[in-house]
Amino acid sequence: MRQAGIVLLILAWASCDTQDLQRDFEAQAFAVPMGFTHTSVTGETISADVDDWRTSPAYQSLIEIDPAFPNPPGDVALVSIPVRVREFNAVHGGLDLVTFDVNRIARRLDAIRSARDPGAYVFRFSPPALGQSGLVRVFVVDPLGELVSYGDLQLGQ
Repeated sequence: MRQAGIVLLILAWASCDTQDLQRDFEAQAFAVPMGFTHTSVTGETISADVDDWRTSPAYQSLIEIDPAFPNPPGDVALVSIPVRVREFNAVHGGLDLVTFDVNRIARRLDAIRSARDPGAYVFRFSPPALGQSGLVRVFVVDPLGELVSYGDLQLGQ
């Protein structure tokens, strides 16, 4: 009986720790963007921003997000953001790619309707749809609005 109590205490402590880490991650996500991961049209990383495309503590080891490409997009019609789901039912539903417009209103750029099965998925969107220039932050969120990842795009110059 005593061992069960200790196990529950450890699980509760780990849960609180993950919640704290998730809150810290979200605070970093809503900070002012300072750089971006420069990628080629084929997705090769030319230079990396260590703040871009990290996976949140809530989804660590369950989902991996690769950097947006190409970045900066230049004149390409579509930017792609590859997503890998590593575990069955890691996401209960789909994933959304969102950003905030110049009026700070959230705008969905693309959606993966169902990401329950392990495998590769891709967000795709047209950079002019953002209607912005400079460093623009985009967010990957789950169906409950929980932050999964974020990264920055360098639009226009």
